[in-house]
Amino acid sequence: MGRRRILTLAAGLSTTLALLGCTTTEEPPDLEREPKQASAELDAIDASDLQLPLIVEPLELVEPGWDLDVKHLGDVFLSARSGDERLDFSAVDSNGTTLWQAQRPTGCTGFTMTLDSEGQPLAVLTDSASDETCTTEVTASAYDLESGEQRWGPTEVPGPMQGPGAVFSSDDGDEAVALDPDTGETAEESSTSRVLGEFQGTILSVDEDTLSASDEGKTTWKIPLSDHDWNADGLTAFPDQTEGLIHLDAKDGSGPVIDAESGDILDDSASEIARDANSEMIITRDPQGLTVIDAAGTNELPVSLPKSVVLEAAVGGLIYLREGETLRVHNAATGSIARGYPAEGSGVVAVPDAFTSKGLGTLRAGDRTLLATDRVVEESAEGQR
Repeated sequence: MGRRRILTLAAGLSTTLALLGCTTTEEPPDLEREPKQASAELDAIDASDLQLPLIVEPLELVEPGWDLDVKHLGDVFLSARSGDERLDFSAVDSNGTTLWQAQRPTGCTGFTMTLDSEGQPLAVLTDSASDETCTTEVTASAYDLESGEQRWGPTEVPGPMQGPGAVFSSDDGDEAVALDPDTGETAEESSTSRVLGEFQGTILSVDEDTLSASDEGKTTWKIPLSDHDWNADGLTAFPDQTEGLIHLDAKDGSGPVIDAESGDILDDSASEIARDANSEMIITRDPQGLTVIDAAGTNELPVSLPKSVVLEAAVGGLIYLREGETLRVHNAATGSIARGYPAEGSGVVAVPDAFTSKGLGTLRAGDRTLLATDRVVEESAEGQR
């Protein structure tokens, strides 16, 4: 069993960074909306005031200045700095190089990533030429995630991005559409169905009897609602999703975790999920506790889970759980307490967030968002970072 280690978070954890969007209806200021290529390598930061997970300790950290939650596909990360007059979006690769930048009104915080039919990753940003709050005359445009080259848009949509994925809804919720990642046109849906989300090209909808997934206009799988006692009106998608999975709220904040490609139900009553991109393990929290799902099957871990505990992340075979201002790390194979941080350390605890299969990704340290790059730290003669 690993050495017991519970970390106190010096500056608290911010799982959702507050977005203070402007509430006026003034027109946005002049903005540089079209992505500008940058190819600028960000400088490494001094991380001596942080407690870093062991998995990133050898790596250089950069600070892109992001305030919004970070999304990533492959080795590219996307988010925005939130200022008084605009949002500054930037796409940064795992080397810590800014690939492109684009500006949007302060209220246009909705953005997502998706895949076209060729598997090319796209960034979808929202905009409004007339409304700084981005609630009227909203449009969406898609850009090549790596180059920033425009792929389609601007496409008029009924309102702000609702998600998950490229799904947009009017303020009253009466109209919701999903956009085709290839064309930006509204994906065709039956008049009797309701769109639940767009998951990297897979569009999920529900009608009175059936949950259906479609890709390029063709149905890929269906699940009868009666097989699982799901109610069509009560079925919604959680706003935060995990790559390759669909997580739905079927009742009271919990519901099925579905393989987006096959339609297989991996867990039928999960309230939280995480995916370890390194090991391909899926971790779900359900009434039985923590369950690890991988190619070998399912494994219920002997981990105490009071309601106040939050599943933060799964990286490198470790599970990060938060309870209040403390963090504890468990071995994903055994459930035992594990050593995720150096035995001795002080400062703000940096918690893993969005990671790639190569063990590179973002960390939240208080109100800062950092990116662990593929650049290795060159230690000083005194052995300091």
